[in-house]
Amino acid sequence: MKPIITSPHMGNTYIAVKAFLETMECKYMPPPPTSRRTIELGAKYSPEFACFPYKLTLGNMIEALERGANIILMAAGKRGLCRLAYYHIVQEKTLKDLDFNFEMVGLGENIWDVLFNKIKEWSRDSSHHFIKLVKATRITFRKLKLIKRVEEYNRKIRPYEIEKGKTSKVYEKSLKLIDEAKTLSQLREAKYKIDNLFSSIPKDPKRRTLKILVVGEFFCCLEPVASHYIENVLGNFGVEVTQNMSSYRLAKGFLFPDLKKWWLNSFVVKKYLKYRGGGEERRSLGEAEIYAKKGYDGVIALKPFTCLPENTAEAIFPYLREKFKIPILSFSLDENFSEINMLTRIESFIDMLKRRKNVSRN
Repeated sequence: MKPIITSPHMGNTYIAVKAFLETMECKYMPPPPTSRRTIELGAKYSPEFACFPYKLTLGNMIEALERGANIILMAAGKRGLCRLAYYHIVQEKTLKDLDFNFEMVGLGENIWDVLFNKIKEWSRDSSHHFIKLVKATRITFRKLKLIKRVEEYNRKIRPYEIEKGKTSKVYEKSLKLIDEAKTLSQLREAKYKIDNLFSSIPKDPKRRTLKILVVGEFFCCLEPVASHYIENVLGNFGVEVTQNMSSYRLAKGFLFPDLKKWWLNSFVVKKYLKYRGGGEERRSLGEAEIYAKKGYDGVIALKPFTCLPENTAEAIFPYLREKFKIPILSFSLDENFSEINMLTRIESFIDMLKRRKNVSRN
């Protein structure tokens, strides 16, 4: 059987995964864009108390297998308190019970075995494997870094745009340029074009905006369907968003120590949490403190319903709110989450922040 590889969606990560596997001469088939059907399929076949990322990724897997994929790559993380490390084991059993014929590969502590052995088996031409691996890694990291750049442009420029929707068009065009680039030189050209595209968007630099930090569980921060496109919603309300999680940062964490994370854990968060909770709870707390001191207007925290690490952080947020005088709004996300409810709460939150800012200014 010809290997056809797929992986669940997590924001724009599929662009880099596709580039890596195609450079290694493997056939890659991304799942269809995440839709309401994806969510319903994932929820239908998931355990009752599974978190939202589990359900979304399971739905992606089902739709990819329906299209003909037969190998699934799924992030597995490291063994710990977060259930992410065990998703792929339970998902594999569920999919086998649904009579799908496939191979599940969890990407975690076995990453080197996958890179040097598994991919060699799946490749149409396994010769010069190491040379191709170096080339694929360089292209993949360059794409991830460029995707991060585009996402940051989207957050910073949207609240100042004069022509509504212009940033969204440039954002989509920029991602297409990254996807179509096949070599490092083409990526350099794409970077130049992307910079020009975003700089050409008509902006009103005098517009008064709010600054909000978005923190929370990494999947909910990276996958716009999970967060109901909250960054775009905030930008359209005139909010400049800061969100520091990225696929580039996660990928670097597989190869190099995350010094920012170490600094947060060692010098900022230790007074709140002595031990790791297994998720992004320490990053959420540490960044909330740091950006409160920088004068940010508010914090929005995203977490899947039933996520224990982020629930731990939420229990400490009231202390940060009082100590640093910064409003914090939390959203608990699952398949039944109401987008209308989110919009109402965000609108009220922004109105409150504007009144608060006007009072402090006066």
